[in-house]
Order: sequence, then C-alpha cells, then structure tokens
Amino acid sequence: MVFIRAFYPMLLEPSVYAIILAMEHFLKSRYKTGGKISENPFSVTYSGFFVATKKPVVIKIYKRGTLNSQIINRMKQKVREFAALNHHGIAKLIDGDYGWQGYYYVREYIEGKSLAELLANKQELGLEQALKITQEACRALEVAHAKDIIHGGLKPENVFLDQKGIVKLTDFVIEGEIKEALPQKILSLMDNGYYASTEELSGLAATSQSDIYALALVLAQLLLAGKLPLAQGFALGLKKLKQPGLFLAPELAALPRYLQEILSRALQAEPALRFASMSELRESLERKSLISQASPQQELITIFENTVTQFGGEEIKKEDAALEEVGQVKIKWAKEKHRNWILVLVLALSIVSGLAYAFLFAR
Repeated sequence: MVFIRAFYPMLLEPSVYAIILAMEHFLKSRYKTGGKISENPFSVTYSGFFVATKKPVVIKIYKRGTLNSQIINRMKQKVREFAALNHHGIAKLIDGDYGWQGYYYVREYIEGKSLAELLANKQELGLEQALKITQEACRALEVAHAKDIIHGGLKPENVFLDQKGIVKLTDFVIEGEIKEALPQKILSLMDNGYYASTEELSGLAATSQSDIYALALVLAQLLLAGKLPLAQGFALGLKKLKQPGLFLAPELAALPRYLQEILSRALQAEPALRFASMSELRESLERKSLISQASPQQELITIFENTVTQFGGEEIKKEDAALEEVGQVKIKWAKEKHRNWILVLVLALSIVSGLAYAFLFAR
C-alpha cells in the first residue's frame, strides 16, 4: 500500500487509486475505520463503525512486524475467550482477526470520558467518588480474574465513566500481543512505565497482582488530584525497585490513615505481600479498614506449627497406643497368671484326693 501511494501515478489511474484508498478503511466489509484516537510503538487505535448499522466502535490495528504468526494464532484464541466475557463494567470485545491491514480487534465504543480526560481537565472527583470508581473497577476485574483474564495495562486512559456514570474498563492487553523481544518490552515499559508493577519492571509477565498494583496507582492519582509525584521512565522504575512500598509514602501522608495502609499494601514490591485478590482490596476500601492478612512469615510459622502438631500428635497417638498395648499385655498376662494359679490349685487338690482315696481303700 505504501508503494502504491508513492508510485500510483505511474501504476494506476487516479480513480482506481481512490478505490484502493477507500478499501483501506474497511475491515471484513463489516467495519470502517474513522479518525485516529491514539498510537503507540505497536499499534494504532481508530474510531470506527459498523458499515450496516453505523453503530460506533473502536478499532485497534497492530503495526506490521509487531506480531508473528504464532502470536497471532494465540491472540485469536484469546480474543474468542475474551469475547465470551460479559460484565457491565468491561467494554465488550466484538471481533478480532487478521486482515490485509494487519491483526486487529474491534471493541465496544464507550460514550463518556476516561479518567485521564477528567484529570486533564482538572476535574476533582473527591474522596468518595474516587473510592466508588475504584470499587467498581475491582468488581469488573474480579469477574475477569475468575476467568484467568488479566488486564495488564490499567491506567486512567483505560478507565471510563459513561454518560450514566457507569465505570467501564477498556483495552485489556490480549495475551501474547507484544512479541517477546527485548526492544519491544523496553518500549512497552516506557509507554506504560508509570503504572507497571515491580515484577513487570523485572521482566516477568503481568498477573492479577500486577492489576492490583496498577489500580492502586490509579486510585492514588485520583486522590492526589491527578498529580504525578514520581519520576518518569527508567528513573521511576529504579525508584520503585529500590524503595518497595515506600516510594509514594510522602505523597500519601495527607490521606486518611486507612487509605495510607491500603495503598501501602497494594503497592508492595513483592506481589505476595499485596492483597490476595481484587475482592480483598475492594472489601478493604468498602470497610475503610485494612483487612487483616497473615504475613508470609506468620504463614510459615502457622504451617510449621500445624506440621509439628500433626506429626507430634501422630507420635503421641502412637505412644499412647503403644502404652495401651503394653497395658493390655500386662492385663492379659495378669489374667493368664491368675488362671494358671487356679489350674495349679485344682491339680494339687486332685493329686491329694487321689492319694487319700488310694490310702483309704487300698486296705
């Protein structure tokens, strides 16, 4: 297409070229792309609509060279799984396929504004609304995580409030969509580095714990009126890794105590030290108190105690059983000993009786 654009006067009539350019905006003869919404090193996102109904959609097209055939096949499967996910808090994934423009997927268009737009307009949401938005996002992610679907790219641009005030999550990262090459990983972290978890910065794959980390950062940003107090790029990543759980402490000091505790736990560098699930994070926000959670050290102590108790109990039971068996042997032996004395006495009496009889009647 680029070649045709550059040399069409020598190759095609202008009318034929115009038809080709028009075709470029159609996918499957079902969708048509409109204006560009955003672009990153891997993909371009467009507004669009169904050709038949004119219903608006959002279309994301991956740039050529970003994906290989193996990843594309895996993404097709993941798109089918994700399309089956239905929740009012998640933008519906409508379609995903590979066309001559490249791999693309089509999702529901949200009539509303993203948190990024609200923050850019200096619109203060207030503490209670920020908590409500986060709780609704937690509920949507609970459903996704139950299906083993990770968002993997949470940030204010992907959290929308529609015209009815319903929270909608968009642009889940489809598993495998970025080729496992170091340069692309670095570009991805630079693009979303502010919300990347410490494990992602360390080169590991995103998990449900990574979503907890990212959502906590979004909440902190809402509570801090959109301010980004941290450094950007790799400086931010180093700060997160060097100061686990403490890198945001000065900014959080002005918040209520319970929020400081909740955010501190959710932003721990070690995933195991964060909340166990989105449900636990949501419940803590709803109760406005940190749900008690045993530390890994305490869990190890508990496991050790249970193990010792279990095996110790087994030894005690064995010892008790052994003693009982010994007692039973002693009782049995005592009974047998008593029985033996009776036999001896009967035998003696028999002998004495025999002798007496012989002595008396022998004459």
